[in-house]
Amino acid sequence: MNSALVYPLTSLALVLFFLPDLNGQTDSRPCPSELMALNPTMVELQALDVSAAWERADREQQVLGKHLYGIVQPHAADLSPTGASEWHVAGVHINQAQGVALHFDDFHLPAGAELWVTDATGNWQEGPYDFRDNNDHGRLATGDVPGETVVLRLRVSAELSAGVRLHLEGAAALFRDQRGARGGSQPCQVDVACPEIQGWECQRDATVRLSIIESGGSYLCSGAMVNTTALDCRRYMLTALHCASEVTDDEFALFKVYFNYEKPECGEGNGLLNRRRTGVIRLADSDDIQGSNFQGSDFLLVEIEDEIPSGWPVYYAGWDASGSGSGSGVGIHHPSGDVKKVSTYTQSTSSISLGAFGSHWRAKWTETETEHGVTEPGSSGSHLFNEEGLSIGTLSAGLSACSNGGLGAGTGPNEDDYYGKMSYHWDDNPNPSDEKLELWLDPSGTGQTVLHGAYPDTEAAVPCGPDQACEDIVDVAQIQLSNDFKVAPNPTRNQLHVRLSNGTWSSESRMVVRDALGRVLHEAAWWGGALVLDAKAWPRGLIYVTVSSGARAQVTRRVILE
Repeated sequence: MNSALVYPLTSLALVLFFLPDLNGQTDSRPCPSELMALNPTMVELQALDVSAAWERADREQQVLGKHLYGIVQPHAADLSPTGASEWHVAGVHINQAQGVALHFDDFHLPAGAELWVTDATGNWQEGPYDFRDNNDHGRLATGDVPGETVVLRLRVSAELSAGVRLHLEGAAALFRDQRGARGGSQPCQVDVACPEIQGWECQRDATVRLSIIESGGSYLCSGAMVNTTALDCRRYMLTALHCASEVTDDEFALFKVYFNYEKPECGEGNGLLNRRRTGVIRLADSDDIQGSNFQGSDFLLVEIEDEIPSGWPVYYAGWDASGSGSGSGVGIHHPSGDVKKVSTYTQSTSSISLGAFGSHWRAKWTETETEHGVTEPGSSGSHLFNEEGLSIGTLSAGLSACSNGGLGAGTGPNEDDYYGKMSYHWDDNPNPSDEKLELWLDPSGTGQTVLHGAYPDTEAAVPCGPDQACEDIVDVAQIQLSNDFKVAPNPTRNQLHVRLSNGTWSSESRMVVRDALGRVLHEAAWWGGALVLDAKAWPRGLIYVTVSSGARAQVTRRVILE
């Protein structure tokens, strides 16, 4: 094991105070003597044993079907401010880590305090965290910060500093490289910005990426938001039990759900990981994991603790628990934790017994216009959608891979994947009677086994009802917006001309311009028509211009600033 690297944090902090925050503003900058007086705290955790991490990952992938990407390092430390300075700076370092996520067991920020989390260079940052990130259980996990070092920058007044609690219980040390830890799926995977997604935009917006802490490891899986017959937009997310079969209540508080993590154009651009909610409540599962085998259909239902911002395009998927198979459709997932991908099937699903009689659907993927999309580790828990866009199952296991033998003997692009049936989730499984999925997705006892999805509208009498259904909102609005939204010139230097040629959009339409790190450069309501944006002060390189309509349609254009 390599010895840990220890270094003073003060020189690092000198750089960070000159960085813009996520709102495009510049932080106030104390002079060097003030920074020296801060006496910043650096916490050194045990160095990561990379070889042992990979050995565990390979073993668990083969035996349990889990995609391990980080090792949890327990370490208690209080990073709360101790002085009266407006700024408090602290850091955590793990030698040999490719990324770090901090875990707090006592986190509290009073109203008026703001916390930023950055890497060692300041090129990657998230925040500000504030009082809205507090929870009754006091637990919080940060995002996956690339590199060996995480830096915390807290701005708080002297009178409020006593109310700040930042008690660390440890951190997840990520051992896969930058592509493996934060993406890096096989080359045949098809981005959800490619032509194959046309007609499946709603199901794309339902699919989520999951980061799960369990048994001292950090794992990646997929899942989807699901609608209920109450049509009330409860924040229910359905995935596979094997993704989180040993997670404790404390660890569910660190469970991270990522929304809209996808590229803006087919094969181009970067996905943004800042649409995240941390902490879920376990509601029900199939209770069918016996060693490395399923005794049922392998499902887990949780409720996301915190409100999901209305500006995020999140769809609550419909489902078919009638037991009917499907002749064609798609699977949408986050393979290896990568940006969202779509796989297409054109052969009818067939029933298979995977530990229990008739518990799973068998699906086989088809080569399409862009590539031959499949699934891989990290896709577990993702949903299989039928011709009507309804979920009929969640991914438990499979043999698909981009190439023959690509993920081990017997794997390949024409091999099968296996999805736990929604109909088996419904009222079978060896689980307690109060954990049948039927009781949760049909809370009013209507007897429905088929339900369509919806985009939430909190002002509507029925927030997730038929008026917000996929067919009425996206299929027309998304295509129209994509055709009407123009950005020029590209590349550009000082000015950017944007136009919505239709000119009929509502006051709910908004435009957001972000840089390659996801920081907002410009945000405003927009009525359409023509507009000229001043780009002189924006950082050079890639920017992303997104316009979203009140109908939940959204289009992003990539622009190069020279």
